[in-house]
Amino acid sequence: MLKKFITKKHLVLYFIFIAITWLEAIITPTLVSMIIASFEKKILDDLWIALTVGIIGNLFILIGLAGKRYYYAKLVADFTWIMKYKLFEHFLYNKNSKKEDILSNLENDVKQLETSYLEPAVIIISSVGFTIVSIVYALTTNFWLGWIFIFFYSMPALCSGIGSKKLALISEEKATSNQEYLSQTTNIIGGESVIKNYGAMDFFYSLFRRALSKRIDQDIRYEQQRTINNILINSIDAFCSVVPIIIGGIMTYYNYLSGASFVAIYLVSHNIGYQFNELSYFINTYKSSKQLRNRYDFLLQDAIKQTDDLSSTSLFPILVDCVSLSFEDNILFENLSFEIKKGEKIALIGASGCGKSTLLNLIYGQLSPDLGKVTYAGQILNQEQVAKSASYILQDSYIFDGLSLEENITLGESMDNIKMDLILNRVNLEFLKGHLLYGNHLSGGEKQRIEIARSLYHNSDLILADEVKANLDKVNSKQISNILLTLPQTLVEVIHHYDEETLAQYDKVINLSQ
Repeated sequence: MLKKFITKKHLVLYFIFIAITWLEAIITPTLVSMIIASFEKKILDDLWIALTVGIIGNLFILIGLAGKRYYYAKLVADFTWIMKYKLFEHFLYNKNSKKEDILSNLENDVKQLETSYLEPAVIIISSVGFTIVSIVYALTTNFWLGWIFIFFYSMPALCSGIGSKKLALISEEKATSNQEYLSQTTNIIGGESVIKNYGAMDFFYSLFRRALSKRIDQDIRYEQQRTINNILINSIDAFCSVVPIIIGGIMTYYNYLSGASFVAIYLVSHNIGYQFNELSYFINTYKSSKQLRNRYDFLLQDAIKQTDDLSSTSLFPILVDCVSLSFEDNILFENLSFEIKKGEKIALIGASGCGKSTLLNLIYGQLSPDLGKVTYAGQILNQEQVAKSASYILQDSYIFDGLSLEENITLGESMDNIKMDLILNRVNLEFLKGHLLYGNHLSGGEKQRIEIARSLYHNSDLILADEVKANLDKVNSKQISNILLTLPQTLVEVIHHYDEETLAQYDKVINLSQ
């Protein structure tokens, strides 16, 4: 995952500067050893040499620390950018992705992976290098005492797995609670008007409090478990830190090594101890991210094909042939058959719940019948092929805030000014030309006309309209009807409010209640 989500150049430069900081493992104990040796030998010149070594060495360390911080920020930026754009790419181009999860994935899981995967991964690699340098220094100073320090200070790292499985489970529960909290909050905010209209504030406030409380409880549980794990590991570390110092003191007392060498090994052992402590902590944290990393394994695959090489296909005639469909033991259609000819205007009517919208989804290719088939010009097409020549207009047309009228219509396609002018004139939207749009500044009728303009601009031969006039006043409803019924495109429209005069305007009326 690390290779896929960060730039190789930034990673290499980060580790170059990290390697420079490893000099700290040598410079400080060497400096102190030289000072003590100069006292023992009473040679003042050695103090000046030690001072020079200290100044030059620490300058290199400062450069390493500055580069380390800068390129770590670059790594985080790389990881966040690539992870988020791959997630959003998957959301847009994968038919099975869930829109209710995407915001939580982008804002919660990416941040959690940054802190529980990316940060531990680079720190573990850095600590391993620092530890190796410290170990080499200790062994070259006094081989046997060096091994004693290495043995005791390796124990905390070997025990780093204590509690990691439980922490990993809590980490997964934490990610799930984050998603549930965000989904619940988004759901409540979206239904604000309904909540206030029916005075249901107390009920939904209680739902919000429960979701928030669950999320906070999971955060606390995660930190509690991590603290317990660290207390156990640090207790082992404390014991292992004392034993080699006592052994070193005895060896110095019996003149097996000099005082300067003992102090140098003691200082470098402090580095080893600190690095092993860091390793145990971050290895534990890294392991806790396993389930979250596994969840996003699909992002490591090759890039999703972003555009389908599908040309527009002739749809007509569309034949609904002996179609049967049931939902949860409720039969919606049984042996339903009819034909849609090019240019026809068809009204779908019937009681609420009789399957009008479901029939539109069948025609659009989003659903498959239990029995029978839907053919297009004698062929069976998949949903992507149908969508190339069809548009689906819902009750609430979506407006992309901050985009111009033209951008809301073209949706990224190249701009044909002549075609755009003809369409805007046809749907009576010339007055909005060149304007930036915001959904809350537009009427329902204007939004629906924009949706119709989209279908015309994208050369849709078939327009499926699902109760598009249900939320409009009489004036806007009549305008939308006039536009839809005078278009050359084929229209299949679900209508709820109608009379005989309204139905007479359509070429065919299909009553699903009969």
